[in-house]
Amino acid sequence: MIGLALPGWLEAVLELLFGVAFFLGFAAFVGWLILRIGSPWLDRSNAMLARDQAGADRYGWLPDPAGAAMLRWAGSRCFRHDGKLYRPLTGEYQGRRIRMGEYVYFVRSRYYPTKNVGHVIAIELPVHLPELVVSRQPLLEPELLSFDAESEAFNRQYYVASPAHRYTSAVLHPRMMECLLAHPELSFRIIGNQVVAYAPTPWTVPQTLATVPALSRVADLIPPFVLKDFAVAPPVR
Repeated sequence: MIGLALPGWLEAVLELLFGVAFFLGFAAFVGWLILRIGSPWLDRSNAMLARDQAGADRYGWLPDPAGAAMLRWAGSRCFRHDGKLYRPLTGEYQGRRIRMGEYVYFVRSRYYPTKNVGHVIAIELPVHLPELVVSRQPLLEPELLSFDAESEAFNRQYYVASPAHRYTSAVLHPRMMECLLAHPELSFRIIGNQVVAYAPTPWTVPQTLATVPALSRVADLIPPFVLKDFAVAPPVR
């Protein structure tokens, strides 16, 4: 049999095509393997989330599309990205209106947008106040003034900012800082007439049940003179 000699360029093309085919086949196998292994875990995770998001009506938390705009605005401030609010609910806790929902937004990367899911839980105040943020994470708030409290233990755990140090100092009195140190999981903002807790996790009933009492305590500890001296007019949107 006479061997067939191929031109060098054709051999190079065939080698390239073989390499591409091998890579695509390997990638398809890896994808299949990930789906095979990960699908049962994902199904269990989704089932657990659905269970934890069910039963809100047992606590008097009812759908509230009318209040979604206010909470969506709060979500955009808490997560620093425009997004959409899902599952808006409203109810009461110790005579105060509470609102809650799931906040979803996308962050564009170099190649494709990444979906982010968080939640917001708010309790109403009797007046509107200037914005104030208390967070476990470093803040990027150029329009607000960062604040160092007298408590070094508090400064090690929290980052705080507001439009004025006098206002921050009035809100973060010793009993307020003591309360926050006892609830290290809590990050919140005062936005308008709401104290809003937020976290980068889906909204659930158990999370709300754990957060609302601490949030109510924060609202209780805002001194009456702060509500009187620092009250502002509702924003026009």
